[in-house]
Amino acid sequence: MGPAPRHRPDPVQVLSGAATTALRRGRVLRDLVAFARSGPAPLADPPLVSVIIATYNYSSVLRHAIRSVLRQTYTNFELLVIGDGCTDDSEEVATSFGDARVKWLNLEQNVGSQAGPNNAGIERAQGRYVAYLGHDDLWHPWHLAAVVGELERKGAATGHGLAELVGPPGSRSKVIAGLSPGERPIGRWVPPTALVHLTELGRRVRWRHHTETSDSIDIDFNDRLQREVGPPLRVVALTSFKFVSTLRPNCYVDRPDDEQAEWSRRLGSEPHLLERELLWLFLHRLSPFHGRLPKQPEPPPDVERGPWLAARAKRIRGLG
Repeated sequence: MGPAPRHRPDPVQVLSGAATTALRRGRVLRDLVAFARSGPAPLADPPLVSVIIATYNYSSVLRHAIRSVLRQTYTNFELLVIGDGCTDDSEEVATSFGDARVKWLNLEQNVGSQAGPNNAGIERAQGRYVAYLGHDDLWHPWHLAAVVGELERKGAATGHGLAELVGPPGSRSKVIAGLSPGERPIGRWVPPTALVHLTELGRRVRWRHHTETSDSIDIDFNDRLQREVGPPLRVVALTSFKFVSTLRPNCYVDRPDDEQAEWSRRLGSEPHLLERELLWLFLHRLSPFHGRLPKQPEPPPDVERGPWLAARAKRIRGLG
């Protein structure tokens, strides 16, 4: 008998592993650029969205966050600004915009995390969906239109856009969160600033305090959402900008807002900002000198992760 016949390799196997990942990333990049150029598709009957900003004694950045909500092209929303026992002028800042959609509530007692204000906001929400914005973060004007529009079109209960994580001042480090291809695995962080979910789902799941979790409260919340309704819908659109507070020591004491003020100016005046940012991120990634965000340390093995992370964040921000 002659030698066994040679067979062409299975094309499915050829595109496995690294090649498949590269192909998926290429499609993500294509979709990112397409969104940056054309923006979100309009909805015929946009539902009411309840936006929640949890805040604590950092009014200098709060004004920029509120402004980025009021700049949304998706206008059917209410904005619930929930203070975690604020003692500064946050109420005056929230009410200074003179917009009936902005509602202020200050919790009587400080909870010490966004869990308390977020749950209070969910309880009061009138919208079909809840969206979150960190008080020191910003949205692109297309954020709600992009994420809520896709949730409505796909019939999804929860989803998120992509967020640019801005490194420490002067570092020029930036990364995009949520860019990894495939479904979100349990335990992967999604910034709350990028997240939208059905209000009714949030009332069932609720946020838990860090003393009740084995991980950070935002990972814990996303994991329990996912166990309830499946993986979130990822909307391939860069729509939010997060200024990571644990990379900015004493920010709650010094209360700087120069970064947010500059980004707010750009978001309001640069029509091609998304395209410029994507190009910058791509070229920066190719550079041999590109920087990464500092790696966050892990707790000791004999310490509970949730409370340790919360205590560390509080200490870095100057609150502990």
